[in-house]
Amino acid sequence: MKPFLEEVDAKTIAGMSLRTNNGRESNPEKATIPTMWKNFFEYNVMAAIPKQIRPQVVYGVYYNYESDSTGDYDLLIGLQSAATEKPANLNLVEIKSGKYLVFKVQEASPEGIKETWAAIEGYFETESTYRRAFTTDFEVYRGQSDIAIYIAVK
Repeated sequence: MKPFLEEVDAKTIAGMSLRTNNGRESNPEKATIPTMWKNFFEYNVMAAIPKQIRPQVVYGVYYNYESDSTGDYDLLIGLQSAATEKPANLNLVEIKSGKYLVFKVQEASPEGIKETWAAIEGYFETESTYRRAFTTDFEVYRGQSDIAIYIAVK
């Protein structure tokens, strides 16, 4: 998996969020992210997001990192929005502008996404000349088979 570098402009994403960590998420009995994704679609959270921009593109934004990939972080699932105030029962997060390494997800499935995240961890441990910034990282779902993970780098 060979990532490429991309300059990203700041974007506001509105949606539902939770706080978790990779230790919790690696245990299927304690993982909260799969249920959050299920609820996002089952309860049609998209319909509650105001001022949508490109509503066919869904984001999963990782932010408020406690430290690094071992600490707690927030995840917000939502859509790009022109909203400037927090919508009722939802949250807003800004994807920070800057440099991101982009990793394409090869298999559009929960397993494929997990495998890509594992490859990202390995990439930064062994190959990368870049260091993770731990500001905002995000997944972009542009369609059933067009998924990419953006990792902020210094």
